[in-house]
Amino acid sequence: MSTGQDIIDWYHQYGRRLPWRDTYDPYQIWIAEVILQQTRIEQGIKYFYRFIERFPSVAELAEAEQDEVLKYWEGLGYYSRARNLHAAAKQIQTEFEGSFPQHYTTLEKLKGVGPYTSRAIGSFAFGNNAGVIDGNVLRVVSRFLGDHSPINDVKTRKKFQQVVDEWVDGKDSRAFNHGMMDIGATICSPKKPACLICPLQASCVAFKDGLTHILPYKPKKLKRKARYLNFYLVSPEIKQVMIRQRDTEGLWGGLWEIPNEEVEQESWLSKKDPLGGTYQMEFKHVLTHLDLMIHVYKLESIPNRNWGKTSFIATEEIPNFAFSKAVLKIFDKTLY
Repeated sequence: MSTGQDIIDWYHQYGRRLPWRDTYDPYQIWIAEVILQQTRIEQGIKYFYRFIERFPSVAELAEAEQDEVLKYWEGLGYYSRARNLHAAAKQIQTEFEGSFPQHYTTLEKLKGVGPYTSRAIGSFAFGNNAGVIDGNVLRVVSRFLGDHSPINDVKTRKKFQQVVDEWVDGKDSRAFNHGMMDIGATICSPKKPACLICPLQASCVAFKDGLTHILPYKPKKLKRKARYLNFYLVSPEIKQVMIRQRDTEGLWGGLWEIPNEEVEQESWLSKKDPLGGTYQMEFKHVLTHLDLMIHVYKLESIPNRNWGKTSFIATEEIPNFAFSKAVLKIFDKTLY
């Protein structure tokens, strides 16, 4: 029996049952795949239902205001995903007359849709004969082949893509790709893989040669960088706060925030605010490649500072705006 068929047979018996696997609707599959790029399944399910309940179709997502889309993405982080979803929905309406492209090579033309997402939609919604590679699948292939190529290298991904495309050729790509992902997520885990119940065990080089603890090979990451910031709760009157909207590009693009300034590490460590604010709290906000070291100060008068276009809102209005997790944490700890 072929490797591809082994995976399909295993999936039909043991695969995970997830809400977006019960549909062939490319829109719902797209939303789910984008949410799960940086979110655990357990957390992602509630966001998936919440998002598609408010935006049940491409047309309704395209017609929405970006602020509202960001609000419904609030808590998921990596907000460029939400902005790209919104832009791609508009693209589908204008360039594709409201109809989803049906092949992964065309899907890649959509804003924010890369090789993984295009192949996932193409396979799960339209049955495209294409392998889908995520981190779990890369780990499975690396161990199965006993391949020591750096897992985060573009050449390795391209090589493994060819392997997976060969395995899925002529098979039920939807079942195969779901099966590969599930094997990686539930059996071929990063630590202590359950090799004895793996459907690929008989042909797995890493299992045979005792290499599961060192494969896949991933070079050590460079030291993380840190930025030091002072955030300001400007509140001249009770139960109001100053906010501003960030530029659409870059970190937290398009979200609302309270004014903040980057400072030197030495100044940050001194806890002496140059604006004379009253110290409230400090915390570390962890991003993918960056640590944000944050101090929060309260100002009861408006400082002579060029903070761009700002406005005051009542604290009860905070739920109406989309803020980053970092700012929501500040509100939670200082305003309520």
